[in-house]
Amino acid sequence: MWWRKRRFACTESGCGRRTFAEHTRQVPVRARCTARLKVAVLEAVAWAGRAVLEVAASFGVAWWTVQAVINTASKAVANPDSRPVRRLGVDEHRYRRVRFFRDPDTAKWCRYEPWMTTMVDLDSGVVLGVVDGRGSAGVKAWLQARSAIWRGGVQVVAIDPSAAFRKAIRACFIIRVRGVA
Repeated sequence: MWWRKRRFACTESGCGRRTFAEHTRQVPVRARCTARLKVAVLEAVAWAGRAVLEVAASFGVAWWTVQAVINTASKAVANPDSRPVRRLGVDEHRYRRVRFFRDPDTAKWCRYEPWMTTMVDLDSGVVLGVVDGRGSAGVKAWLQARSAIWRGGVQVVAIDPSAAFRKAIRACFIIRVRGVA
């Protein structure tokens, strides 16, 4: 669906806003997609467990549009401690290509790996938090910010074979290892 928003001008001299555009509840001010589309892509990623890139392709939007919806939804979970979690999922993903930048102090070129780590309630699919990077320090800090009662309710933590995640999990939980060698 394409919607061409009309821009209006205010001719009142006392008006602080000179121009404004029409908007609705489905297409709020400065929105680039409808609220219904945001709900649909969030459900496709969070509830159906589909990849961001696949969801973006199936809805005909850019992957960063879908990722922005996911990021906004993760910020909406203001306090993960208020949500008891039995099964916790921890995984990282690269959100854009590798970038190179020149360090202003040394004038040397540096490589920037744009990674983020997401914590998810595996029972409901709700994103509990997003941490910058994919190292153990960020995951450990996020887990330590949770209450002892919250951490005590976690029975299973699912991670990929990441030494950094394993280190953070071992530092924050009493571990009973069970799985494939």
